[in-house]
Amino acid sequence: MAERTKTEPEAILVGEILKAHGIRGEVLVRSLTENPDRFAPGSRLLVGAGPADATTMVVAASRPQQPEKLLVAFEGTLDRNHAQDLRGARIFAPARGLPALPEAAFWERDLVGLAVVDPGGRRLGVVSAVLSRAGQDLWEVESPGGKVLLPAAKAIVVSVDLAQRKVTVDPPAGLFESR
Repeated sequence: MAERTKTEPEAILVGEILKAHGIRGEVLVRSLTENPDRFAPGSRLLVGAGPADATTMVVAASRPQQPEKLLVAFEGTLDRNHAQDLRGARIFAPARGLPALPEAAFWERDLVGLAVVDPGGRRLGVVSAVLSRAGQDLWEVESPGGKVLLPAAKAIVVSVDLAQRKVTVDPPAGLFESR
């Protein structure tokens, strides 16, 4: 895997609060992490618009609700009114101690902003977002013709070079053609 060139962040986005649930202060959370222990009781998470202005909250309980969603109760959030105040907040976890990734796996923060080129070196656009999906991730690429959703499949992604800040892809015919 390529060497990291960015400064490691202090916190990473692990979820977002969608809405209050029930009358006992639970919230419905869209999980954006593959680590199920992230929302284990006792976990200390940052909740707010961004990590810099977030409040540290402790998970009191959590349970699966729907695919990629959890019901989470935070200590001190005892009723629906308190839970409703959290709606729309993002949830961050400390980045220190992140596990090493397997070969050919990358953190989303490392991919966003990389140039996307074809095998001949022609610039196709820039990765603007990574959309996690059950089957495979999709990379949103801002191209001259507009946004393109590129499947992050081994058959399409030829290489990722973090040091050179580029991704080489062999996309299906017509995917990056002007619309």
